[in-house]
Amino acid sequence: MAKKKLITLAKELDFTTEQEYFDYLIDTRLNGQFSACKRLFEEMSKKDKKYFLYYIQASESPKAVYDYYFNLL
Repeated sequence: MAKKKLITLAKELDFTTEQEYFDYLIDTRLNGQFSACKRLFEEMSKKDKKYFLYYIQASESPKAVYDYYFNLL
């Protein structure tokens, strides 16, 4: 099954940019909503998942956020 484009996933949540989607994933993890984190992450393509991990590293997010999503790969 083909994965949706990242901008499409963002727009489904009423975001206008991919970065807003990424920030939402980070906030969701920080708030402890693990099932939502997993579902949203799994909807992304492999390329977008890698881009997201780079985004986390460049942000000021705790290492635990990066580790959580990395382990979902």
